[in-house]
Amino acid sequence: MSKSCSSVLLILGLGLVGLPGCGPEREEGPVVARVGDAALTVAQLDNQIPDSDMAEAQRRLFVENWVRRELLYQEALAREVDETARVRQLVEQTRRDLVIAAFVDDLFGDRQIEVSEPDVERYYHLHADDFRRPDAEIRAQHILLGSRRDATSLRDELLRGAIFEDKVRDLSTDRETNTIGGDLGYFTADDRPEIWEACAGTGPGQLCRLVSLDGSYHIVRLTDRKESATVRDLTEPTVREQILEALVRETHRERLDELVNGLRTGHTWSIDETRLAGP
Repeated sequence: MSKSCSSVLLILGLGLVGLPGCGPEREEGPVVARVGDAALTVAQLDNQIPDSDMAEAQRRLFVENWVRRELLYQEALAREVDETARVRQLVEQTRRDLVIAAFVDDLFGDRQIEVSEPDVERYYHLHADDFRRPDAEIRAQHILLGSRRDATSLRDELLRGAIFEDKVRDLSTDRETNTIGGDLGYFTADDRPEIWEACAGTGPGQLCRLVSLDGSYHIVRLTDRKESATVRDLTEPTVREQILEALVRETHRERLDELVNGLRTGHTWSIDETRLAGP
């Protein structure tokens, strides 16, 4: 397994996520919004929201937020807030952080981090408490259908011995799960209250009561139950991903520490311990 080192900003703790600042000199192509001389082009909007399936309401919210931000920014400039010592200090600190991030990214950005299976297993066993369930969970499969008649008929077929996974593949309208046996993963009562309630008193491998939700019908089969405080299994995708991310961050820190320690030996630096201690 390997992971890229490209997310250097995460290492440095820089939460620098924002909307694009679009001045007149950057205007290229059709414009979707303006504030004074500043413009947000369609190309810039598409670059910020690459998901073409995003609802119009979400795109509108993004644009309205850009307008709000630009109005505030231009008013701040008019009041010369950017000339204050505090803002200058913040701008300089941000500039330094970005330069550091770019420097580290140049050094490590293309280097892959290899994570071995023994490393994953070792981390899992050493940090078992991190993977304990705070609440009871169940795991279930489902088949999503559009009508009660179809759902009732299919549920009867399943009770007579039809293969659940085959029916999921052939009939379920849930595109996110119909290729993985309808698996919903583990969830709590708060995550999916209607399905949780329908599975009350049901044992693993049994069909739950039919669930009507948002105009559709769920045929649900319980596959597992886990009590609170039990440790999640390493085979659960969320557990493995959490471990991989932790090991990648750890390797990032080690590489960064190694770099800084090397720089310490090649540069003159000092810390005045008496002044550090304060009065």
